[in-house]
Amino acid sequence: MRQGTLELIFFALIFLSLQFWWIRMTIKNGRTGEVDKWGQKTNQKKLNELEKVKQDLEKLFRS
Repeated sequence: MRQGTLELIFFALIFLSLQFWWIRMTIKNGRTGEVDKWGQKTNQKKLNELEKVKQDLEKLFRS
């Protein structure tokens, strides 16, 4: 074997495993509902609370 063959095979296996993991997680997150930019499932109740706080602050700034 030539020099560097084992290293290239090693990096190729790591790359392919990460690709399969990425595709699997993308499909899984698509099935479970809304996902934020960090890949965590969003909590609808928490979003509603944030929207309420936002509206309250907008009312304060308008008056």
